[in-house]
Amino acid sequence: MDVQVDRDLIRSEREKRAWSQEHLAGAAGIGARTLQRIEATGVASYVSVRALSAALEIPVDELRAGAASPAAEQIPPARLRFALRWVGTAVMLAMLAGVGGFLLLHDYQKVRVLRTFEHWVTTEPSLGAANRSDGR
Repeated sequence: MDVQVDRDLIRSEREKRAWSQEHLAGAAGIGARTLQRIEATGVASYVSVRALSAALEIPVDELRAGAASPAAEQIPPARLRFALRWVGTAVMLAMLAGVGGFLLLHDYQKVRVLRTFEHWVTTEPSLGAANRSDGR
């Protein structure tokens, strides 16, 4: 039974180790011509795939064509930077809106908000235990 394999992955793993096709074929126990055919067509017998898997120390599932490699699942750096920039901008705008809203309050309302927050922090056991002034 023939299996479709990721020929680019096999070639890149072989080149990463600086192995020739003959060396990998010998390490896997298959013929050099068989390895050349696998790298050219991406078709191999299951026995050859298992032998290559053992020689390259890569799971058989990753050698199969269409298997998602870990590198393919990662978010590209440019897209990640773009997303982080937008998240940072959103957080900054939310903080500015909160500060701006606080500054728009009248003085007596500000004092009331601050006292409520202080009371909440000092009475909530999980939040303000280290900040209590009474030493509890």
